[in-house]
Order: sequence, then structure tokens, then C-alpha cells
Amino acid sequence: MFAAPKAQECRTKLNVSAISVIISEQIGGSRRDTMPDNTGRDARMKKEELATEDDKKKLLLDMVTKLMEDASLNSENAQDIGFVMPATDDEPEKFVRLSDLERSLEDMALVHEIAINEKFQLKPTTPGSVGYVVQKTVKDAYWNLMRELLAQQPPCYTMVIQLLLDIKETFKSLLRGNNDRALDAILVVLDEHNIRQLADEHGAAVLEHNAQFIIKIMGMACCPARDAEIAALKREQDPIAQLRGIMEVLDKMKLDMANFVLASTRAQFVRYSVDYERKKFAELQTLCGNQFPATMEWLKRNNPAGRERPSEEGAAGGHNGVSATTGRTVRLTDVLMPDYYIDAYQELIQPGADHPFPELLKLDLERVVQLKEQTMRLSVCATVMQLTCATVPTLANHPRRCDLAAKLAILSADYPGKVELQELLESLCVQVLDCVSAHADEPSGPAVPDAAKQALKTQILRIDRTMTVYSVVWRKMMQYMRELLLTEREEHVPFPVCFRDYRDETVQLAGQFKRIVSHNFEVYGNFYLQSMQEAV
Repeated sequence: MFAAPKAQECRTKLNVSAISVIISEQIGGSRRDTMPDNTGRDARMKKEELATEDDKKKLLLDMVTKLMEDASLNSENAQDIGFVMPATDDEPEKFVRLSDLERSLEDMALVHEIAINEKFQLKPTTPGSVGYVVQKTVKDAYWNLMRELLAQQPPCYTMVIQLLLDIKETFKSLLRGNNDRALDAILVVLDEHNIRQLADEHGAAVLEHNAQFIIKIMGMACCPARDAEIAALKREQDPIAQLRGIMEVLDKMKLDMANFVLASTRAQFVRYSVDYERKKFAELQTLCGNQFPATMEWLKRNNPAGRERPSEEGAAGGHNGVSATTGRTVRLTDVLMPDYYIDAYQELIQPGADHPFPELLKLDLERVVQLKEQTMRLSVCATVMQLTCATVPTLANHPRRCDLAAKLAILSADYPGKVELQELLESLCVQVLDCVSAHADEPSGPAVPDAAKQALKTQILRIDRTMTVYSVVWRKMMQYMRELLLTEREEHVPFPVCFRDYRDETVQLAGQFKRIVSHNFEVYGNFYLQSMQEAV
């Protein structure tokens, strides 16, 4: 009588992220404040164990195959689980199903996205999509049926019992190898014989007793981000709503665990992406040789052996006022990158750069454009903050500083894509003067003469690439990016003080630059080095 709804619910709840079935093979220890780090095993694997592109692809596909088998997923169910390709200016967000993963591993853009984008995650189907609506309809029907059966006289607990057994199976995938002690307790309490006996002898107690026990275990096993939801479950008085909430939070816990597994195995995707892109590049070379004119010109412009006296734009050294070469190298997996290549990559994000974009960086074109725009936004905002705090020193350590920095970031969101620099500076100037005036009007506020405000306004409106303060700020950003690549331990790289108001954004920006450069040189570095030698 209840087999069909139960099966539908079991399949539906797996859509959020059944990939947790591989967790017991990937991680160990307990999971509370942070997920256990067991990635050292992957780091210690001998290189020959992942020697070929086919081996890597087979490894990834075996993980997916085991997922589908253990979760009893058929091809229809697997269409609701997968990866989300982030939106770009040209294409909307794209959902890549697990059932399509084998074919998708031939899509170099997708594999490259997984490797480069550290925020790449597993997600459930998008709200509003056809799949989401169908799932919600099935779930609503399931819970309505359970409510009707419990309202009968006498109540029918068949669906409740089966649901509790399903929850026990879910805990097996979440806790096995992570918290065997808690799992042993679950296997005892949610034993089928014990559940049926409790239902026969005490009726509704089977709901209250087991629900509270399950919520307690969930509170011990979940990450802190789920604490509020666990607390809400404890307060819930309606037993059906409580059970439904338990299932929804369990789905989120499986998604949390799945994304941890994805993060811990990302190195395999990165290695696969590098080797796959190398293979495709070799195939491309057999067809058209080295006919990559924009790439070759880019390399020649940044070849220190043939570089002429620096232009005004980089009069202090490289393109960015940073020394073009110091003889240092960036140690990648199997290739060394001389430091002067950093100048080449930084050329791509210079405000005045209008050279043709290198063909061998096309997969990262959107990322580089976004990187350039974000660097320009942060540099303008940081310059404004430097000028403002220099004019009104009491703002340097005042709470208004954080508020002003946040408002400047919001105002600059459309620069440079939709707003010209001068228009932006006028908006920022209004905000700064309002902040300065409000600070001066405080009971213990400083006296800020009108002449000082006017001088500050003039300085802000003159911000451009030729302005000394802006040039220093920009150079500090370029130096930070450079050192982040050259230094093995990121914590040893000093953070540029002029970006203190935008620390998180700056760290994220420099990290993205590092990932793009490292990956691109891993793939094409040998070609670049050979081309540079031939150009001398």
C-alpha cells in the first residue's frame, strides 16, 4: 500500500547529494567544527599511480559509478544530482547532471572550471526548475499521505516505521568511519524490531522518542552552520512537520559532506584537467603547428632577453612598476616558471592593455576580465580611503571607516563595465564628504575646514593611472600577487596595508590570479619556455 510513496521519497531525498556514499572511503575521524583533513593520502600517492589521462578519468568515473550503485539511482534519478557551471556574461548558470558526467569529462571547459574555481560545488536542482517542482509535488503528496494515515483510528504507523528505517540508512552513509560510536547507538535505537515493538506497545511514542533521539544525533554530527536549523527542529511541535524538517536537514548535511569530499578530491580533477588540456593542445599542434599569433606576440613582449627600455607605464621595472625579473622561479608540479612570466600574466589585467588576448588563455578570458575589473575597483576604493584618512587622520581608527569602505565598494560595483571612472569618482566624492561632515559633527569630532574638504574633493576627482597615490596602490596589489606566486607558504606574504579595508576581497582576488597563472603555465609552460628560447 505504501511502497510507491516510500520509494518515491527515498529517491527524491537522494537528489540533494547522494555522493556521500563515498565518504567512508575518503575520510575518517569526527566531524563537528571542521571536516577531517585526510587529503594527505592523495598527496603521498606515487605519481605513476595517476600517470595517464585515462587512469584519471577512470578514477573519477568509478567514483560516480559507485555513487549511483550504492544509492540505487537509475538514470532518471541521476538527472537531479550534479554540478553547477557558474554563469558568465554570455551564458547562464548550467546544471551538469551526474548521468552526463562521463560525456562532460570530454568538455574541456567544464573540467577546467572544476579545476580553477575553488567555489565549484555540488548543488540540488534549482528552485523553480521543472525537476524541482516535480520533486516538491511528490514530497507534498508523501507527507500528506502520512498525515492521513496517522489521523486514522487506530493510527497506522507503517510509513513512519519505514521512514525511520530509511533515516537509519542515511546515518550509515554520514557517520560510518567518522563516528562509529554514534552509529552503533543509531543501529540499536532504530533497529526494526525495536521500532515496531515501540509502535505496537506505545503508539505515538514511536514518533516522539525516535525523533528526539535523531535530532540529538544530528546536532552532534552536523557542522555549526546547521545549528539554528537543529534548534528549530527541537522546538517544532507538529510531528509530521518535525519529521519533514529532519529529512530536509539530513539532505543538507549530505550536501555539506558531499562538497567536503569534492574539495578533498579536487586535486584529482586539477591533475586530470592539466593532462587533458595538454593532450588537446598536442592534438591542436599537430593540426596547425604553432599558429597562435596573439600568444606569440604576448610572449615576445614579455621576453626579458628582448625587452627594450620600459615604457612610461612601467618605468620602475615591469608593466606594473615591479622588477621584471629577479631570477626567482615558481615551482609547479612538473615545470618551473621563471618570475618574468608573472609580468606577462599581469599585463593582461593592466587598465590600459589593449593587445589581442592570447589564444592559449581563452578558457580564462571571462575570469581574467573579471579579475581586471575587480582589481581596478579595489584600487580606486583603496586610493580614496588612503586620501580620506590622510586628510582626516581621526577617521583612520574610527568605526565610520568600515562603514565608508563598505559604501564605496557598493558604489563602485558597476565600474568599469557600466560606469566611467569620472562618474564613479563623483559618486565616491559625495559619499566621502558626507562621511567627513558627519564625523566632524560628532561631539568630539575633529575640525575639518572647508578648504580641507575642497582639497580632498579635488584629489579624489583627479584619481587615474598617472596619480602618484593610485600608482603606489596599484603597484602594491601587483607586488602582492607576485609574492603570492613566488612564496611557497602564503602566510609568509605580507599583506599590503593600503588594502586593509578590503582584505577578504584582496586575498580572494590574488588567490584567483594565482590559480589562473599556475594552471595555465602547468598546461602550456613547456611550450612558452621553448617559444621564448627560440625568440631570443
